[in-house]
Amino acid sequence: MKENIKERIKEYSKLINKYADIKELYIERAKLYDKIQNYKKAVEDFKKAYKDYYACKNIITVCENVGLKQEAEKFYTQAIKANKNNVQNYIDRIYFYMRYGEIEKVILDCKETLKLFPKDETILALQKILTKK
Repeated sequence: MKENIKERIKEYSKLINKYADIKELYIERAKLYDKIQNYKKAVEDFKKAYKDYYACKNIITVCENVGLKQEAEKFYTQAIKANKNNVQNYIDRIYFYMRYGEIEKVILDCKETLKLFPKDETILALQKILTKK
């Protein structure tokens, strides 16, 4: 299985050498690196394609899986900057802060997100929970 994945990585590498501007090739190769636990190369490939929302989410997953908290936080922020009109990006970062017990950041993000999305039910529910504590 691992040898098959390594062969597929070689195939993607050849394609990337030919078509370096196709971000999907980097994303797929990064997923393969992730499968064989070569996280450094996976993150490098995801970074090359990070402007894509899903690539950004994949980077975050890899970073969190290997304990790169600061890198993951950076990519949550990049996802927000890439698409400021997507409330889910804000919610994802809030939950990230919750997982790490960073309540001050949770509260700040909730307040900022409520300014942008004052009727979002998830943010309103989180705000309600936080004000009870």
